[in-house]
Amino acid sequence: MLQRMMKNRHRLQHFAAALAVSQLHRIVPEASVAKASTAAAAADLPRRVDQAKRLRDVYQTRFAFPEWSVELLERGELEQLSHKVTVYFPRGAHRGDVERLTKEREPVNIAMQRYYDKEKLQQFFGFTEGFYAKSSAEKLLPNIAIYCQTPMRSAGEQADVHVINVIGYAFDVPEQPDFQYFLSGRGKGTEEELVAKMRQMWRYIFICARDKGLKRVFLANVGGGAFSAELQRYHDYNRLKEASLEPVLKEFQGIEVRELPRIPHWVFGPEGKAVVAESLLVNAWDPWSMVGNGNAADNSLDGFFGRSTAMALLCWPITNPNLTYKEV
Repeated sequence: MLQRMMKNRHRLQHFAAALAVSQLHRIVPEASVAKASTAAAAADLPRRVDQAKRLRDVYQTRFAFPEWSVELLERGELEQLSHKVTVYFPRGAHRGDVERLTKEREPVNIAMQRYYDKEKLQQFFGFTEGFYAKSSAEKLLPNIAIYCQTPMRSAGEQADVHVINVIGYAFDVPEQPDFQYFLSGRGKGTEEELVAKMRQMWRYIFICARDKGLKRVFLANVGGGAFSAELQRYHDYNRLKEASLEPVLKEFQGIEVRELPRIPHWVFGPEGKAVVAESLLVNAWDPWSMVGNGNAADNSLDGFFGRSTAMALLCWPITNPNLTYKEV
């Protein structure tokens, strides 16, 4: 019996050694790939920094995103965060449209007024207006959202925060494609479809919080501010919000929901410091613009987020080719 036990022991030792070797062969190529990927990213960084500087030059000066975000990119301090960025888009949407919506963004678009140099945008990046212009009264392009973890700065302090940039439906002026589709009387959109699309918009937030392991959401009134100016003549925003948000809250009951406080000041106060690491902050973004839109010259929530973060660079595939896409 002892002899049999010794044979079995030798067999186990042989199996363990063989397994270790096979695991080593699996690990070494993966490590090599990771190392090569890191080296490629480092080699590509100067090009991305140059693109960031060119992008900033396209803005009318007072609308530009923070210069310090370019400095962080140049020092490689955004690299780790760049891999965490996720673009959410609706199931069944055309992937090419989603990628162009993510890439072909206008630096600034406030109520369809464009505060940037179109000639430079064409010269540097090959387009003059956002891809959302392809929407019409007959068809809207997909609604997307972008999550990122970003440095936030205010009054000499810095913290990393989790933000999801969610696009509300834009009814601030009749020229908006959303107005043309839903409210013009010539479009195909119905109230039922608007509620369904808003529900999808809210779901991005809670799916993201679940994906990233975050305990709570600080919710903004997405689409209920300046974007609702023309909507109120046709629909009650609060009623639409309730009809679209309530089913989502029931679906994600394990996630705590609070109202978003003042940004960026709250993040650096006692309450913010205590909870921000495990919280998802919601930014009300624009269908046309870079994240942050008019930044320091824009008094919307998007502007306050933009002027105090590095999201313009993290959420744009030309300066962050490491972002990923998720269909939900």
